[in-house]
Amino acid sequence: MTEDFSDDAPAEHATSGRWGNVFTLPNVAVHAHLLPDGKILLWGRRDSPTGTLDDHFCTPRVWDPATGRSVPTPQPTKSDGETTCNLFCSGHTLLPDGRVFVAGGHLQDNNGVNQACVYDHRANTWTALPPMNQGRWYPTATTLPDGRVLVLSGSAVVGAGVVVTNVPQIWDGTRWHDAAPFPGPPPLYPRVHAVPDGRLFVTGTNAATPFLDVTADRWTGGLARTDGERQYAPSVLYRPGKVIYLGGGNDPGPDTPTARTSLIDLAEPEPAWREGPPMTFPRRQHNATLLPDGTVLVTGGTSGPGFNDLSPGKPVHTAELWDPGTNSWTPLAAESVDRCYHSIAMLLPDGRVLSAGSGEFAGQTNPGDSHRDGQFFHPPYLFKGPRPHIDSLDATEVANGGTLTITTSGPAVAEVTLVRLSSVTHAFNATQRLNVLAFTTQGPTITASVPPSPAECLPGHYMLFVLSAAGVPSVARIVRVHGPTAPAPAAHAARPETARADASPGLTVEELDDSITERVGRGLLGTEVTVGLTAQCPYGLGGCWGGAYEALGRLTDVGAVRPIANSADSTATVYLRRDGLPDVTRWPAQLAASANASYHYRGVEVSLTGRVDADRGALRLTVPATGIVVTLAPLEPGDELAWDLETRRPRPATEDERQAFDRLRTRSAGATPAGPVRVTGPLHVSADGPTVLVRTVAAAEPATPGG
Repeated sequence: MTEDFSDDAPAEHATSGRWGNVFTLPNVAVHAHLLPDGKILLWGRRDSPTGTLDDHFCTPRVWDPATGRSVPTPQPTKSDGETTCNLFCSGHTLLPDGRVFVAGGHLQDNNGVNQACVYDHRANTWTALPPMNQGRWYPTATTLPDGRVLVLSGSAVVGAGVVVTNVPQIWDGTRWHDAAPFPGPPPLYPRVHAVPDGRLFVTGTNAATPFLDVTADRWTGGLARTDGERQYAPSVLYRPGKVIYLGGGNDPGPDTPTARTSLIDLAEPEPAWREGPPMTFPRRQHNATLLPDGTVLVTGGTSGPGFNDLSPGKPVHTAELWDPGTNSWTPLAAESVDRCYHSIAMLLPDGRVLSAGSGEFAGQTNPGDSHRDGQFFHPPYLFKGPRPHIDSLDATEVANGGTLTITTSGPAVAEVTLVRLSSVTHAFNATQRLNVLAFTTQGPTITASVPPSPAECLPGHYMLFVLSAAGVPSVARIVRVHGPTAPAPAAHAARPETARADASPGLTVEELDDSITERVGRGLLGTEVTVGLTAQCPYGLGGCWGGAYEALGRLTDVGAVRPIANSADSTATVYLRRDGLPDVTRWPAQLAASANASYHYRGVEVSLTGRVDADRGALRLTVPATGIVVTLAPLEPGDELAWDLETRRPRPATEDERQAFDRLRTRSAGATPAGPVRVTGPLHVSADGPTVLVRTVAAAEPATPGG
């Protein structure tokens, strides 16, 4: 499938690039990895396009982009060697020796496999590792500078609900080690980069962007992206310590994704996220590919509202290119196929980009929206003159701090770059990064220096490119960078401005939940409030929870948030700092300021204890502890706060709940004054004051703080 780059190509190719023909792939490329031999390991959700979406097996395939042929790998298994695993919705990275490391996988949506495994392309074998601490669906795996791997996030069904674990684990090649718990429930597929000072930087999808110092086993924060939570958006480490975060999420109001970008340079004296130039198109579910000249190519995605809008005109086919030198965007040629949710894109050694996949999601109604195909993009640099050639290379392995001797021909070499091989899924390439190498030239021979720090130039396999003055890259040679021959220089100390925030409390989500129960029991928290939130993602609030948890904690008067959402009802529980009513007039805007429209706010429900009186035909509840008076009203169909994820409608009240108000009215009309009651129901606030729509009524227990 090698394509020619003719000298007589139309002039517009030098400014817009060119897409090749669409070709068939053996599966929907939901997960894809560039192997050290130049072939691609890929797998989808299911082997058969008509099979169940919840297969518990998969057959990854090794596909050769040069010939279009593929061969199956063995089916991955659990550590018993017999039970097969589906690696759909797993996290993955590339190990320093070129093997593919995979963590988690698929039982059902939100419910992950607790298995990890390693693929060796040289032997075409999968090796199961010991089980992890929890099933992980949508985790992120990150290679550390010392060659270990950290696995962060991932959801599983625990008991009756969905739990997103906040306890990362580190694989050291032999066994698992627990790392410091993330400060609260993390987002699914967190965007994680290893940065030059040795820490890990979580750039999204939440607005808060904390650091993990693996050596000190400590989380610190202090940085936040001003554009708020942005789900299904790429984050690219385009230079060591420099990140661009691209679009994604949903804007309040129209529910469409944004075209905004955010930039940060951690080498600055006081690093902070700043607004970058907007893309030409708003996008969500898109991919961003780091090219050998240091530019960033964005492909695919949808500009429509909601999770993954595939209606005509909403998928974005036009590619665009960001140049960090000019900090500007250039629209490029348009591809032929929708590449949205479950698509991938990656750089190949010949300088082309593979764009593939899309589809295979719950709720998909059109089989034609699943794409077992791909398309090659030829970036503009392939049409800007002759290529330089790498004629010989003195070694295929080099240590950090070592040198590479390269013999070249063709145009003079103006730049030498290393681009790490790709491992990409769900709009995030976890392994791509670029180093520009210092070099000297003597005739046709170049001596290029590899950065000494493995935190700056991670161990692993890279594409080595030489580029002409016109920016035209050679066909790459793949080289392996391994740890330094001498002890690595000490990592930079954590910068004070990124370590000012409190360290992680070091509690698991279960321990955080227990601590809230204890505080409630001691009367240290105020009114309990149930908040109805509908996640944009189709998997419900239980899994797509990290950004909501973060945003809820910032609401006026909120003192604590339960760290595990109610998956069945799509609700969250918060506690005020005081007894009283929540400020529901401000909460929707405050949620949108942090989480944008990633979650639709449906309202709140409260439980209040007090005396019920009839006042000119109306029932009112007076809460003695606060003096609050609320009007009571019946719960009508459609007023319910609980949400049915399957029907995407409020969960109908039971017969007992529908009759609760009438029972209370009958009781209040009796000759003998009734005692205090505890009333629970949705809270509405208008110019006439607060009203609770009665869902349940119970005899009041002895008064306790908290309403």
